[in-house]
Amino acid sequence: MGKQELVSVIIPAYNLEKYIERSLKSVLEQTYENIEIIVVNDGSKDKTAQVAEKILKNAGKPYKIINQENQGVSIARNVGLSVAQGKYIKFLDGDDTLFPWTIEELVRVMEENNCEMIFGGQDLANLSGKIMYRHDETYRYHEGIHKSVEVLKSFLLHETHISLNAALFLKEVIDNYSIKFTPGAKYSEDNEFICKYLYYSRNVGVLNKAVANCLFRPSSATKTPTLGAFHNVGAMLRLKRFFEKQNEKEIVEIIRTQSIPDAYVWTIGSLAFNGYPLSKWLRLVKIDSIRRNIVTCKVHNKDTRFGKQMNFVIKLFRFSPLLVYILLRSSSKLFGRVNR
Repeated sequence: MGKQELVSVIIPAYNLEKYIERSLKSVLEQTYENIEIIVVNDGSKDKTAQVAEKILKNAGKPYKIINQENQGVSIARNVGLSVAQGKYIKFLDGDDTLFPWTIEELVRVMEENNCEMIFGGQDLANLSGKIMYRHDETYRYHEGIHKSVEVLKSFLLHETHISLNAALFLKEVIDNYSIKFTPGAKYSEDNEFICKYLYYSRNVGVLNKAVANCLFRPSSATKTPTLGAFHNVGAMLRLKRFFEKQNEKEIVEIIRTQSIPDAYVWTIGSLAFNGYPLSKWLRLVKIDSIRRNIVTCKVHNKDTRFGKQMNFVIKLFRFSPLLVYILLRSSSKLFGRVNR
């Protein structure tokens, strides 16, 4: 590959002392050698920072551990960006992992094809390493080099998916256009960031294989059933306003007719799956704007295992929201037992 450009790996972490070792080791085992590791300890109440320091201090890689009061994942990532020195940015959640070849492969394709961004899929796995969903059982990844606007549309239509764990970014683009994560956003802040980044890019590489493993963890903060889940919708509304200002009418229409309804489906579905009280959930889905968005949502990845399941749930919702709640709660309990 010739000279290796520096890659900054930014890892936000909150109460991950049991999991961050596996994530950091997956970074230290990379075949790509020129990396720096930035851990932003977001006010953890456990020993996350101490575990990270123990692993990194003799690892032979430049690193920073930044301790801050708990301000949320968006600010943690922004802080990481503010100190990153690399040409390339690699985000990784503190409980997820990369394959040993991930960064080398992503950088190679970026440099050989003059891309501003590249991504692959990620598999969903449990702590024992069992794959629960392969990347191609959830979305489709059309391998090759594509115009960023086409990838943006496919992403907003939920035909494909881009995870921060599975993507590599050019820091120059982030800096030139002041792309940041929205402070306080708890859900879909990553999707909002990615959409803005795609808008300011030209070419995007896509790999039709998993380049990261996402850990299924029932105790994760994202599995807590609160109304904060509606931040999914808020992110899409912010994107709609952003693209309205850019006069991107086609993209605005996609967000209005697809991305926003899809965000409502995700929100209501996750609340049921994670155990939001039934009586309160039923009151929510009777709100006209919520119900209307759910029943009008179209599934664009119907040929995948996950897409078929999502399409079935939407159809069932039109018939009986109560049955949807029962189905999702039962699935959650079974999912948790089988995949421990």
